[in-house]
Amino acid sequence: MGARDGTPWLQDEYVIVGDLWQRRGRTVGIGDAEVREIAELFGRSPASISRRVGNFAGTDKPGTGLKPITGEPLDLWTNIRGNRAALERAVSQARARLSLLTNGMVLNQVDATGIRIVAPELPSVEPVAVVTKEAARQAEQTEALLREEFRSWRDRKGDRLRGISIETPTSRLRVDLYDQVTNVLIEVKARAERDYLRFAVGQLYDYRRYLDFEVNLAVLVPRRPTDDLMGLLKTAGVAAIWKAETSFADSENGRLLHS
Repeated sequence: MGARDGTPWLQDEYVIVGDLWQRRGRTVGIGDAEVREIAELFGRSPASISRRVGNFAGTDKPGTGLKPITGEPLDLWTNIRGNRAALERAVSQARARLSLLTNGMVLNQVDATGIRIVAPELPSVEPVAVVTKEAARQAEQTEALLREEFRSWRDRKGDRLRGISIETPTSRLRVDLYDQVTNVLIEVKARAERDYLRFAVGQLYDYRRYLDFEVNLAVLVPRRPTDDLMGLLKTAGVAAIWKAETSFADSENGRLLHS
């Protein structure tokens, strides 16, 4: 049994197994070398991979396999199964993301930058010291508390949100949160104001360029930004997530929060 058996399947996992099904059909079993390699990548048992191939058989050839796939994985599969080039590209991206998530570290193909999956930082329980950089320290504490509140709301089981540490040749970068289900890098800011949001956009762009796979971007703030600043984020290709009473809302009609 694999370490991740029993956990929900990610869309990236569906993509890779769908590709296996399309290339090799139902000829693959639990002893097959490719099945075992995929199982190791996923952290799942070979039997779970073989069963998922059966789900794809039931999807593409009703009545010949197991229960068809449904929901978002089906929507994604419907869009790419007829385009071999798109499927191969999706598989490459999926493998890069899963290598990071399951192995805990990958090396950037271009400059050997070290990228690690880490636990989200927890807020300090110590009071903020009154020093010359008081405002900056208060902002950091506000961000830490907001991050923890969002994490507790979004990831009650603790298996969805992670941080990412990027070791560059000259410094270490820390991504606040990475949602592995929706494939979103999230930067947390203490205020929904222009300077904070502009800074967040720059940070997210900086993080993204070190990754070997495509990723969505979002900024988490205490309240909804003004329409003008929402326009800024939209132009930059960055989504917004904000506190909404006892829960959270996003600028993507809930797509980032209800998957």
